[in-house]
Amino acid sequence: MLFPASLVADTLVGKVLDENDAPVSFASIYIENNPQKGTVTDVAGIFTLEEVSVDETVVVSFIGYKTMQLNFKKIPTDTLTLRMQEQPILLSETEVGKAKKHVSKRRQKKNLLNEVYEQMQYDFPLDNHFYKVISDYAIYNNNTIAAFEELSGNIIELPGKGKKGRDSVQLLPQWVKRYRHPDTHQRLSNIDDKLRKQKNAERIQLVDSSIFVHRVLWGGDIRTMFEELKGKVSKWEGVEQDSCFLLTFHDRANFLGIVKYDLVLNLVLDPYSYRVRKQSQSLVVEADIPFGYKLNADQLAILNTVNLSSEDIEKFRLKKVHVDVKRNILYEEKDNKVYVDEKNVITKVKMEDNKGKKLDFHQTALMHVLSASLSEVKPYTQQQLQQSYEFMLQTTR
Repeated sequence: MLFPASLVADTLVGKVLDENDAPVSFASIYIENNPQKGTVTDVAGIFTLEEVSVDETVVVSFIGYKTMQLNFKKIPTDTLTLRMQEQPILLSETEVGKAKKHVSKRRQKKNLLNEVYEQMQYDFPLDNHFYKVISDYAIYNNNTIAAFEELSGNIIELPGKGKKGRDSVQLLPQWVKRYRHPDTHQRLSNIDDKLRKQKNAERIQLVDSSIFVHRVLWGGDIRTMFEELKGKVSKWEGVEQDSCFLLTFHDRANFLGIVKYDLVLNLVLDPYSYRVRKQSQSLVVEADIPFGYKLNADQLAILNTVNLSSEDIEKFRLKKVHVDVKRNILYEEKDNKVYVDEKNVITKVKMEDNKGKKLDFHQTALMHVLSASLSEVKPYTQQQLQQSYEFMLQTTR
C-alpha cells in the first residue's frame, strides 16, 4: 500500500555550524507546530530528529543567531549541514539612521511620553495573559558550558498581582529536557544531597527555569515599568524616523563609588500610533565594596539584577562585581492587541570576594511564544502548579 508523501515520517540527521564552520552546540531543533518533537545539537553540533514529515516545518534556533525554518520536499538521507548566521542582540539594530526630527523640549517630551503611555494602557491592559512557550537556557562557567535546558510549557502573566502590587508570573511546565556537564552534575548532586536533609527538600523538585523565567528572562510588564520611568523626562530622548520612532531612556548612578550602574532602555514604536514594536534593555552594574561595609537597600536592589540576597553577599564576602545584562523583547499585534512574540537575554557576571576567589559565568536564554490569549485567563491553582511533568536529565559528553 502506498502512503501519501505527507504521511511518511523519516529521521533527519544534521550538523549545525556557524559562519566560521565552528559547531553550534545546544542549538534547538524542533517541529514548528509541535515543539514537543524536538532535540538539541551535541557539543559537536550534531543532531538527530526522528519522525519528520515533509509537510512539517523544522525550526533551528539559538540565541545570537538568526532562526532558520526548513521545509523539505523529501527528507535528506545524508547528513544535512546547516550554517547559522549571527544576529547581534537587538540593541545594535535599534540604532537609527538619518533622523528626521529630534524631540528635545521638555514640554514636547512630556506630552510624547504621555501619548505613549496612553497607547500602552490600551495595548497592555492589566489583565492576565496566557502564553504557550518554548525556551532554551544555557549557563557557562569560565566560557565552558555547564548546563543547558529546554522547556516547553505555559506562562500566565499577572500584571500588578504580586507582592506589593508587583508583576507576577506563573510557569506550568509540560516537559523539561536538561543537559549537564558531568563535573557540573556531580557538584550539583552533592548540593542536592545536603538539601535533601533539610526541611525544604521539596524545593529540589522545582524546575530551574521557573526561577529564571520569573526573575530574569520574562521580566516585568512594560506598562508598569514605563509608568515608573516616564516621570524622569530629562532622561528620555525621542527620534522620529520614516518607519519607526525610537524612544530612549538613559540613566546613570554612582553610590559613593561603591555601586555604579548604567541603564539604557530603547523602545521602537510605530511612528503614527506609538504602539511598541520592540524593546531592548542594557544594564551594566559595577561594585567595589570596602571590607566590612554593609550595602544599603538601594545598593542591594541594584545588585539583585544577579539575584543575590544580602545573606548571599555576606556569605560570599563580596568585594567586586561586574554585571552586564542585555534583554530584548519582540511584540506581535493580534486582534488589535499587542502580545509578546519573543524574549531573549544575555547575562554576564564576574565576582570576586575579599580573599581573591573569583566567579565568572554567563547565561543565555531564548523564549519563543507559540500562542497567546487574553480571554478569561485564570491563575493556576497550587495543585495545578505542583502537577508532574515529563522530565529528562542527561549529562553531556
